[in-house]
Amino acid sequence: MTSSQAVGVLSDPTLTMTILVVDDSLMVRELITQYLEEGGNYIVDTADGGEAGWQKICASPPDMVISDWSMPSVSGIDLCRRVKSDPHLQHIYFLMLTAREAVDDRVMGLDTGADEFISKPINPKELQARVRAGLRLRYLTQSLLAANQQLRVQNELLASLSLTDLLTGVLSPQALEAALPNLLLQVGERPAVPSELEPGLSYRYLSLWVVVLDNLPEIQAAHGNSIAEQVLKIVARRLQSHALPGSHLYRSGEAGFVCVTPGISPERAQALGDSLRQGVVDYPITLGSEFQVEAAVSVGGTLATPDHKPHWQTLMQEAWEAATQARTAGRNQVVQHR
Repeated sequence: MTSSQAVGVLSDPTLTMTILVVDDSLMVRELITQYLEEGGNYIVDTADGGEAGWQKICASPPDMVISDWSMPSVSGIDLCRRVKSDPHLQHIYFLMLTAREAVDDRVMGLDTGADEFISKPINPKELQARVRAGLRLRYLTQSLLAANQQLRVQNELLASLSLTDLLTGVLSPQALEAALPNLLLQVGERPAVPSELEPGLSYRYLSLWVVVLDNLPEIQAAHGNSIAEQVLKIVARRLQSHALPGSHLYRSGEAGFVCVTPGISPERAQALGDSLRQGVVDYPITLGSEFQVEAAVSVGGTLATPDHKPHWQTLMQEAWEAATQARTAGRNQVVQHR
């Protein structure tokens, strides 16, 4: 008899349950394999002793290990301990063969992580029944782990989607509400000597610009929502291309965007506001081969400094008020809050 043999397939073709039989006795390994062949359809492999079993488990983790307790070098208890202490292997169902009847021995086996015991001499019917029960539990465990993994992936996807505006691809208003308070905490005077007491202070200024597409309602009325959405996407791309490398662009409201940039001086912040305006309005937005739309924006900004660190909502209100002043002054204007 070979040490590895395919013993049929399960009634469900999607399941191919594997069992590793670990014993230092060739006769016992062959006997257990025979019992498994008679009792079910499994893929059975064998290993001569605990160390050989461990190597096979690491190379190709089985669904179940049937191991003798008493083996030289690496005992069944040692093997079980290795399996159950490895996060990638701990879900393997471990069935221990033993002639020990003492309660203390069984307790030690359970504490090590053994899932089930079979007493020697081995009763074929008992072995087959316990293997079937163990593999059912193993299958349920695998299904639960797969479902949990799928749920984690879905939750991560939902979390990432909540941080991204689905239409324009820029960061969402929810992302802005989460990020801006933390960014404000990092505004302050830099100490001459770095201190562990204030590790969060990393820049003196935080620039915030609001860019509002003023004529979005006109575009919607004249050309429909589909064209208006295309214009918003192009405006978002233009703003991203004219922002600074350290800037973050967020969607805000139906027609607004917010550009947040840490660590730039007031002069550079003003230049950034001008650049954002120019990036949107200097060239018409071309849709199709001949269709063009003129975009009109109002740009309002504010600056957080060590002497001016309001609540993040107040900072946003300052920028929006500046954008309103820009719109009052005429379209395509830039106003900085003073």
